[in-house]
Amino acid sequence: MQNIADPKLEAPDGRRIEHGVILKVVSTNICGSDQHMVRGRTTAEPGLILGHEITGEVIEKGVDVEMLQIGDIVSVPFNVACGRCRCCREGDTGVCLTVNPSRAGGTYGYVDMGGWIGGQARYVMVPYADFNLLKFPDRDRAMAKIRDLTMLSDILPTGFHGAWKAGVGVGSIVYVAGAGSVGLAAAASARILGAAVVMVGDFNKERLPIADIVNATIIPLDQAVAGYESFDAGVAKKFVLDPHDMLAA
Repeated sequence: MQNIADPKLEAPDGRRIEHGVILKVVSTNICGSDQHMVRGRTTAEPGLILGHEITGEVIEKGVDVEMLQIGDIVSVPFNVACGRCRCCREGDTGVCLTVNPSRAGGTYGYVDMGGWIGGQARYVMVPYADFNLLKFPDRDRAMAKIRDLTMLSDILPTGFHGAWKAGVGVGSIVYVAGAGSVGLAAAASARILGAAVVMVGDFNKERLPIADIVNATIIPLDQAVAGYESFDAGVAKKFVLDPHDMLAA
């Protein structure tokens, strides 16, 4: 734990910005990718404030913010995006051309991703707030489900995006490699998209029983190939989802 200055409506280079808001952090998650910096696998400088899975309450806003009010409870996507550049207009907000002078794409609390302060803190500043933030319409209901809604900032969208990009649909047979949080989100998303069979495998057998929550077939990894091949190849499409890179095999 360390004390840091309260955030201001300023970009990392110190410019005043009126399109941002300051949030009081209500809940946050620790992403697996944070571990790369914690364990010294990157060029992250000591003292970097991590955290890109943020849910918070708007406590201050700039004069250019029109669609959010003080007191709103919002979910913060993990990537920082302007909503105006060519990539953002095409839906590729992860490679926004505006928010990082060094390269395409920006993220809160991540090395070489624009210098935006992370949300593992009491307060955080979010730029381009009207574009970036997802407002929950009912504050009381949101607070009652806040631990579930925290998954919207990164974990669930990552799993859903992987299933969607893999082309999972009605009748699909899906194998998810890994029963971590993103793997379980991918399995749940495959169900939402209409998959007929969803299998989840992992080396860590202690994690596998959790897959029951999303009605997935549990497969210890040493049995995954045999379990996968036991299905009739002509029944439906088959997909393999790897939560680490979400590539369709």
